[in-house]
Amino acid sequence: MDIDRNIQRVREEFPILRYKTYLNSAAHGPALRRVWDAVQDWWRFRMDEDRGAQTPDAKREAAKLLHADPEEICWVTRVSQGLNTVASMLDLGKGENIVVTDLAYPSNVYVWLPFRRQGVEIRRVRHREGRIETADFERAIDDGTRVVCISHVEWTCGLKYDVKALAEVAHDHGALLVDDAYQAVGAVDVDVHGEGIDFVVFGSEKWLCCPSFAGVLYVRKNLIDEFEPTYRLYSKVEEAFREGAPWERPEHDNIADYDKPLVRGAEKFYRGCVSGDAVWGFHAALTYFNELGPESIGKRVRRLSGHLIDGLRELGVRVNTPLEPEERAGLVTYNTGRHELSLRSYRALLGSGIVVALRYQQGVGGIRVSTHLFNTEEEIDRLLKVQKRLLG
Repeated sequence: MDIDRNIQRVREEFPILRYKTYLNSAAHGPALRRVWDAVQDWWRFRMDEDRGAQTPDAKREAAKLLHADPEEICWVTRVSQGLNTVASMLDLGKGENIVVTDLAYPSNVYVWLPFRRQGVEIRRVRHREGRIETADFERAIDDGTRVVCISHVEWTCGLKYDVKALAEVAHDHGALLVDDAYQAVGAVDVDVHGEGIDFVVFGSEKWLCCPSFAGVLYVRKNLIDEFEPTYRLYSKVEEAFREGAPWERPEHDNIADYDKPLVRGAEKFYRGCVSGDAVWGFHAALTYFNELGPESIGKRVRRLSGHLIDGLRELGVRVNTPLEPEERAGLVTYNTGRHELSLRSYRALLGSGIVVALRYQQGVGGIRVSTHLFNTEEEIDRLLKVQKRLLG
């Protein structure tokens, strides 16, 4: 679908746009109407015990969005669970290191801290005025690096990394690249195979405009057999369920039937925590974003964020987000130069029906604006008008 030509039709999919200027998808995207419809379908199916209902193939849609294969997809409830799953696979020890950044969301760093008890060094790449270059990672990564954990797009400045370049640097030293793509998928065309990423985690709630508690852990195909889950789910014993439910057979045995290999695929890492209604709703969102096309979405998102940045620079505020389109997506942060004024501006924007956020880390941040596929230049101009008035 041509989003620009059909923008009114697109906006009708998001009921909140009837009464709010919604620019906060980096916190949580506005729920798609079709997601609500799909969740209702699941509850009707559940209440009616309709065993003949067709379960949607949400993993295929997730794989399509990532340019991956369905067997590389595992459900998780949230990004933290996905990161913990990856961390639990690894056997790290003294003399090895994990590379993170000081701009990363807390969960991207916190999950690795327990490895310090095993003598593992946590190396933190530090930003300079909200910028971290590939060369900064090159200086931090060496042959002792086992993991490089990044955010595809940083959450308080909107910096989008050259992920393919970072994967090459990591792999040159035998390290794995773990990518938290929560601020990217839905606004950025993430190509896991083309970019050489080893593990990707993201959730449903932000740029994919779906309620929380559904998410994806992507595991590169040639790594699946290399690792075993520490959390084992009996229903993922492939042979036990090959001919239906094993407990429907008189000879069912709670050891013999399950003392066998797990499924071949990333699904073996699944912890059984994602509910059916979440999967049905997530399928509706994933299908919609695939219909629109991640490349087309990305182009529109970058154009809108560029329009916002141009307007903010004319106002004279400090913009933290890179000017170059290839180094950003839809997440833009700025500050007025005084925290008190930024806080007052944030509250005034909310009071005007313009939904944004206020976020900081390591001195970088301020008012965070998320330009998504359903937004328009007119909505951005509305924000700029309010901000100009507040600046006096």
